[in-house]
Amino acid sequence: MQFRLMRNFITVAEELHMHRAAERLNMAQPALSQQIKSLEQRLGVSLFSRAHRRLTLTPAGEAFLQKARMAIEMADQAVLEARRTARGEQGVLNLGYVSSAMFNEKLPAMLRQLHTRWPDIRVSLTTGDVQTLYEAVQNYRLDIAAIRAPLAAVPDELVVRPFFSEKTRLALWEQHPLANATALTLASLKNENWITLTDPDGMGLEQYFTDACRQAGFQPKVVQKVSDVPTVISLVSAGFGIALLPASVQAIRLNNVVYIDTLDRLVQSELALVYHRAIRSEVLKKFLGQIQE
Repeated sequence: MQFRLMRNFITVAEELHMHRAAERLNMAQPALSQQIKSLEQRLGVSLFSRAHRRLTLTPAGEAFLQKARMAIEMADQAVLEARRTARGEQGVLNLGYVSSAMFNEKLPAMLRQLHTRWPDIRVSLTTGDVQTLYEAVQNYRLDIAAIRAPLAAVPDELVVRPFFSEKTRLALWEQHPLANATALTLASLKNENWITLTDPDGMGLEQYFTDACRQAGFQPKVVQKVSDVPTVISLVSAGFGIALLPASVQAIRLNNVVYIDTLDRLVQSELALVYHRAIRSEVLKKFLGQIQE
């Protein structure tokens, strides 16, 4: 059934006068009368009583009016939501991130700004290791992912945009003999037990750590590999070993953990945003435009 017929029926039901209804609809009265008769024939019921030259709704007409208004309202809402979604003003941003990404203020601040400007955009968050997030973006399961460098060879269909860089710091348990130092070289810790992340070869914080130790001239003794930064800090607190982490993880304040600067001239740890070159999501365009601003 055409929504135009339903809208015209509602106008007649509101006016209960064919001439006034035709004027409201800016159409000829005979054409409107014919449309109403056609609608009644299609439904197989009389919607109006025409007794004594007076137009009134039948019980069937009253029932149809209630549902017709609901149908028109839903149709109008569907059109509005489709247009808002096409403009990227509502929908879902599927964002993946490595566990260290949320401790720096920049990414949470961008999400807060997105929510403030477009409150009808929902953010769906997924955490994972570098390789898992990489593949999810490639396969459109994620719109974008915040991933720690270094990255392995980037497929042609993906775009990597640097997001922010930060220094790294050492995390030691408080009873460590060097815990009171203001700064340390990595070489002075070459015999220590280390805790790292389980990133794929050549990617993420684990590769950054391996490269830093190689630059300092030693092969680290790794005693634990875990999947997320909070667990690394927890194991440091328990005295299992020490770790080299982005400075922003100092936001995790556990008892028995101290953070110390390194004297080595290390490159900064870089967080990058990875997304598909063929952008399907208008919401993602909004997010990227916000970052560009």
